[in-house]
Amino acid sequence: MQRRILSLLTVVVFLCSCGEEPAEPAAAVAPLQHGHWDIAEVPLSTRCAACHAKEFEEWSRSDHAWALRKTNAEMDTEPFHGQRLAAHGAELTFSANRKGELLLKDSQSNRTFKVDYVLGRRPLVQYLVKGNDGGWHTPSASWDVNRHEWFDMFEADARLSAEGLAQRELGDWGHWLGRGMNWNSQCAWCHTSHFSKNYDEKTNTYASTWREPGVTCIQCHKLAAQPAADGCMVAPQDRKLTARQMHDNCATCHARREELDEDFVVGDAFDDHYRLELPTVEGVFYPNGMQRDEDYCETGLRLSRMGAAGVTCLDCHDPHTAALKLPQEDNSLCLRCHAGGTPVNGTPTPVIDMATHTPCPQGSMGARCVECHMPENNYMARDPRRDHSFNSPDPLLSQELGIPNSCTMCHRDMDNARAAEVVRQTYPQQKIAATRDRTRAVHAAMNGAANREQLLAAYHAETVPAWRATLLELLAMQQPSSAVLQAARAAAADPCAMVRAAAAGVLKQEALPLTQDPVKLVRYTAGWPLVDYLVRMPDYAATVREQVAIARHRADHPNGALKLAVLANAQGQWDEADRQYRRAISLEPNGLVAYLDYAVYLARHNRLSEALDQMLAAKKAHPDNAEVWFRTGLILGEMGQYKMAAEVFERAVELDPHHEPARRSLEIVRSYLKP
Repeated sequence: MQRRILSLLTVVVFLCSCGEEPAEPAAAVAPLQHGHWDIAEVPLSTRCAACHAKEFEEWSRSDHAWALRKTNAEMDTEPFHGQRLAAHGAELTFSANRKGELLLKDSQSNRTFKVDYVLGRRPLVQYLVKGNDGGWHTPSASWDVNRHEWFDMFEADARLSAEGLAQRELGDWGHWLGRGMNWNSQCAWCHTSHFSKNYDEKTNTYASTWREPGVTCIQCHKLAAQPAADGCMVAPQDRKLTARQMHDNCATCHARREELDEDFVVGDAFDDHYRLELPTVEGVFYPNGMQRDEDYCETGLRLSRMGAAGVTCLDCHDPHTAALKLPQEDNSLCLRCHAGGTPVNGTPTPVIDMATHTPCPQGSMGARCVECHMPENNYMARDPRRDHSFNSPDPLLSQELGIPNSCTMCHRDMDNARAAEVVRQTYPQQKIAATRDRTRAVHAAMNGAANREQLLAAYHAETVPAWRATLLELLAMQQPSSAVLQAARAAAADPCAMVRAAAAGVLKQEALPLTQDPVKLVRYTAGWPLVDYLVRMPDYAATVREQVAIARHRADHPNGALKLAVLANAQGQWDEADRQYRRAISLEPNGLVAYLDYAVYLARHNRLSEALDQMLAAKKAHPDNAEVWFRTGLILGEMGQYKMAAEVFERAVELDPHHEPARRSLEIVRSYLKP
């Protein structure tokens, strides 16, 4: 029946596929497995089915096709059958009215929302409701399609626990009605095709648009300005993309990244539109590159030797179904290359003999490549995803640094000491030890105990560009030595844009030439620390405009508002700087950075009383933060209130005995108080 419907769809589409789009939308397809949308919703992509029926059918069954759809009375009946859930400090009720509309009632705000859109299909489903800002919001409650129940996807997140929320204001950044859960800002690019955010900073509202819901044909195939002579919407010169171009298109969604704009089109380079998150901050990645937070795939793959050799998404995944090209259960997917040493872009692939490669019995779960090198972790509470950094398990580092390893993740009755001994007996230690120095150096830097020489040695020994960029970013967080500067100067000419951008972070003022780099990531990273200088240089007006445009694109985020404040200050626009600092605070009232930065700005403009007000507000939101008490003491000292400053510095040291600036400041103000 499904194939008959698809065949009928193909005929209908073929009749109207050449030339202009049909004047009237075709009839809706029944909500079968691959027909969950109305044809009218994807008019451009259904035209592709005229010539590519097989690909269209394969895509229509994929998760990409289900990334966004309208609610459906038949498909969404069970979740909205009078069910309730205690989540995020409130009781949520899910029901349907007589019109068939799906409703969500939130006890905390005492509001009832109409549910209009659905995200995903397995293993969980999320729903979208309209917020006061004109944007769509995702409640913290998700529907588990396997267990047939609602659950709170932040149930393990203490920051968003019911106890914590009791002290928080509704609409706070992390609340599902707050900006942190705004779909337009956080998610929409990856759930629609040709998305435009259309955020209005003056009204703090969204008027977002998209051409088609879901990740459709037009998101992965570049549309021509005019259809080709054969009626195809993709111009002949754009029909054959390189493997890297196709991979970069996948990476726009399958990456933890910062958007520099929303102008990416198929064929562009990822680094020309995004800044990829690297393992430089504790809590996001483990120091060996394994995923820790919701990190997706791209960073891990770039950090791996496979990614460095040029392995792309489409080497393993079918482009239309997104399914694996070969089974992983019998290792045939991995052994396609590793059984015979098939070269990848000229790089020999290590030959693996599964009979001797693993201590686990052949045919067992432990003898599967993915279980050792791509262990699963749950994200969004119940969504298992495989790590793509392809690390080898190293229980010794688990003992030292607390990094998980797939041995004890699988054998839960085995401790790390026993697992480390098995690894020592089974594998050549020199191969494993080669990465340990790097991991130890990154771990130390993540935990504020960076050893510059250790990081630099790891950098010089590293061949993977993403790791070299990571190590340079960590080196940029401390005062550089002459050896570090020398390494960064050489890295400024590296073929990899990430490495050049990281070098700019080390070089600071010396990075001025990199503001003219052909890749936006490098220009952005090099130019941002120099904006105070660049605004006075007419030759760099275009560089400043680009920095403003990047900040403007992120204006609906606190960090975007803060960047706009810095840019306004650099250009002498004091009122605008004030407005942007206040806007950053309003976007995340329980945050910290905006208060600290605004206080520094006010103090520099000799507005000490106002600066103190900001620090007192920060102290109210973060009463146990030593840095807040320290900054408050600095302002009191500037105001000549030495006795009060001493008391505040004492509290900072009490909260953090290792806060050396607070200790030194306490000694100074005490000297002023001596008779």
